[in-house]
Amino acid sequence: MRSKAKIAKRILVAAVGAYFAVDIFKNVSIKPLPHHPANNEGAGLLHELLLYLENPALQKESGFVLDNESILAALTPAKKYIDGRFDCQDFRMQSLLRLQYSHIDTIRSISPEGAQMIEDIFLNAKYWMTEPGSDSLCFWSENHQLLYGVAEYLAGQMWKDRIFTNDGADGKEHMERGRKRIKYWMEQRFLYGFSEYNSTNYYLFDVGPAANFIQFASPEDADMVERMKMCLDLLLFDVASNMHKFTFTAPTGRAYVHNMVGKTGDSVSKLIDFLWQRNDNYKTEAHQMLLNFYSMYFAKNPDGTPKKLYEFPRVLLEIGLDEEERVIKSSHSLDTSELPEKGLVGHSDEQIMRQLSMEAFTNPEVIYNTVSYFDRYKMFSNSFVNYFKVINLKLLRNPDRLRFISEKLNPMPNGIALQRANLYSYQTKHYQLMNVQRYHPGIYGASQMLQVLNFGEKSVVFTTHPAKNEDKKSVSGYPGYWAGFGRSPHAVQHENVLLMLFKIPKTRGFLELYPVPQFSHTYLPEAYLDEVEIKGRYAFARHGKAFLAIIGAGNLHYKPFSIDSAKALKNGLEEFPDKRFDLIQEGNYHYWIYELSDEDKESFESFKSRIMENSVEYDGCGKLTYTSLNRKFRTIYGGAFYVDDVEQPLEYGRFESDYCNAKRESEEFRFSFKGHFLRLNFEKCIREYGEESGGGDA
Repeated sequence: MRSKAKIAKRILVAAVGAYFAVDIFKNVSIKPLPHHPANNEGAGLLHELLLYLENPALQKESGFVLDNESILAALTPAKKYIDGRFDCQDFRMQSLLRLQYSHIDTIRSISPEGAQMIEDIFLNAKYWMTEPGSDSLCFWSENHQLLYGVAEYLAGQMWKDRIFTNDGADGKEHMERGRKRIKYWMEQRFLYGFSEYNSTNYYLFDVGPAANFIQFASPEDADMVERMKMCLDLLLFDVASNMHKFTFTAPTGRAYVHNMVGKTGDSVSKLIDFLWQRNDNYKTEAHQMLLNFYSMYFAKNPDGTPKKLYEFPRVLLEIGLDEEERVIKSSHSLDTSELPEKGLVGHSDEQIMRQLSMEAFTNPEVIYNTVSYFDRYKMFSNSFVNYFKVINLKLLRNPDRLRFISEKLNPMPNGIALQRANLYSYQTKHYQLMNVQRYHPGIYGASQMLQVLNFGEKSVVFTTHPAKNEDKKSVSGYPGYWAGFGRSPHAVQHENVLLMLFKIPKTRGFLELYPVPQFSHTYLPEAYLDEVEIKGRYAFARHGKAFLAIIGAGNLHYKPFSIDSAKALKNGLEEFPDKRFDLIQEGNYHYWIYELSDEDKESFESFKSRIMENSVEYDGCGKLTYTSLNRKFRTIYGGAFYVDDVEQPLEYGRFESDYCNAKRESEEFRFSFKGHFLRLNFEKCIREYGEESGGGDA
């Protein structure tokens, strides 16, 4: 009997082992699908076609011939791309929608085949993760949510009674789905701000679909249109209050390498030039998102009079011009710990949109929700999330088990999440110093940029711990040598002083697939500063009348000029091989201190002398005290921040500044400056703006 029991037990163990082995093999063998085509030739022709249709005078100036051949040449690559379901197809959809809504009669009269092609594109497209079909489309980040929501809404509205082939639903159903997701997106932006806050790259990809919705949405959704204008106002307030000398380089949730170094990587700069009336380059602009915004802005009625679908509130223009000394505080997004209490963890569109707009995948509060959602909608072949298949194993797929793994092992992807950013900004006419206060010290980071000193144009300074050591690949990747970070510092700022404490581990963390660099570095470009001087653990720089002092725990030294980094930064540094830009501080536990001053207060020489006489006390483990001009700044890693022994708040309301004061999740914002105001009440759908003495002229 015992032998039979042993045999039975062995059979059971073998069966269980085989069951899990099959499950492991099934998941691990899922291959990622490509997210870009091998050939993307002709991608820009679609937007050029729209530009020429919006501005007929340019056709003659540019020698463009609007005929069947040119229309098909523009539409064919777009159709191939969208039919192939390649990532960023929704970017192309915005220009295609404008062609359909504004120019289809012209297109049809010249190219019936082209007109049919546009219709076929939208009737055969996929608009959301819950629809059938495998692909490597990114639907979930903040900008893509709006892009797809608007595309589905406007396509459904255009072809209400037609069947969309991917899921068999008619246009009315697709319009309603898009409407709901647009509503969720707007509500979340108003309540919590942008997860991709201050993104010089992605803010444009909110502006484009917002413009198309404002212009083409059904009259029955007029309230939604007003709320979309409010979201656009909030985005433009971020731009106005966080740019210096018309350069929008600020702490952000999402920055690629070239976005970090000033105006050359500021994709919003052309929008700034337009709204602040700095030039008329918009007339020949073919960027797909800007073109859609300009077209909406200048839209006309049949009699030729302006429609005035969106007017840029004067108060925001004045805020952007303001150079007075000010402290500007704001709060953006949520921490993942806040999601459960707000009922925002689950599979409904509202819940998954909130979670994934933050790029939160493996954090303890959401890890099971992520895996179960991706499994439910068969998404593991998507190249962006393919690696999550390793936690989709039946052996692991239990809410408590996955939460335990995330909490105890703290996998590197936890740092991808764009969590709540309490942004502190100190503005003067000479510079703008900005920091995300005490952002999860020691966490990993994929695309966040946590602090920056902006002098304007190409002259910016920032400090970070690189996620990877420098090589040809890491300089342009994220997280890499420049973009994102290996470990976040404990960083706190009060006016012109910024303190950063680093604790860099010697060994890599769970799922951190590369050695941990044993240093942090500061981007301090000699080429774009008037003077730079290194003295042991001190660095001094001058830009115009502005002065910067940097103090390290140990000696600072420049790395030799790197052509790979210079090319990755895309700001012209390769033209200055004799100018260094990568300032290094070696070691694990150390600090960086920034202090700013200017010629209106003291000379550069007296500034340098004063700084070197200032007291710095550091215990080597995380306690730092800095004294300057009889002010004492004291902080401890992960803890409080004191100025003259008064604890400073490090979490803010939604807005705290001379321009606007409002708590998080406020139902109303009122911006006021230079005799102008903007009032936004989302719940009551009130958008008013004008002069303070008047009643609003919206």
